[in-house]
Amino acid sequence: MEIKVDALVLRTADYGESDRMLTLFTLQRGKLSAACKGVRKAGAKLRFAAQPFCFAEYVLAVRGERATVISAANTDGFYGLRSSVEKLYAAASLAAVCDALLFDGIVNEALFLYAVDALRSMCEGNEAEILISFLWRALDLSGYRFDLCRCAGCGAPVEGRAYFDVAGGGFYCAECARGAGVSEGTLQLLRKCAGMSYRAEAIAPDSARRALKLLYAGFRARTEADAKALGEYIDIL
Repeated sequence: MEIKVDALVLRTADYGESDRMLTLFTLQRGKLSAACKGVRKAGAKLRFAAQPFCFAEYVLAVRGERATVISAANTDGFYGLRSSVEKLYAAASLAAVCDALLFDGIVNEALFLYAVDALRSMCEGNEAEILISFLWRALDLSGYRFDLCRCAGCGAPVEGRAYFDVAGGGFYCAECARGAGVSEGTLQLLRKCAGMSYRAEAIAPDSARRALKLLYAGFRARTEADAKALGEYIDIL
């Protein structure tokens, strides 16, 4: 049986002398694995289709639980990501988050579209803020949303210095003060990236790094999964 899917390459692994195994995030069939034969040979026709972050229309031959790439038509290679190490690491972080959140064969159209849009935006834009926005949306879709406006303890508005409880997954006001301290700049940047009203003058140069550290800690605590590329990206910011 042959199937046609729109897919984004999340992860690759070399095997054999010239083959590569791909982890694909497909629009129509969710996450699946597919072999790409001979793509490590010089001049291989499908070499582009076995690269990280490739977005293409793939034709797969499926036999039982095994899928093999027969052909592919490139949609977007997101070549702007290669313009800096930071953009590459941010893209790898996005792919790792998708890989960790997805289950094989479970369709998640919204997350797929968010991922493609974020990678396109990263090519030219501020990859750190785009990654924060994507992480916020990905966690929200997975049922792990954090309320950025009201205290998880008393329900009062959270303003100024706040606190974040990693285990419980909530923000707390200064009165309740539960968890680690969160600067106003970090909270305002999270609100900006979540599409909420925010105070731009409060955002500091290190707010993106702090916001990503907070989301990374929350991601690991709530999902019991990891995305090591995200930790590496935070280290180079």
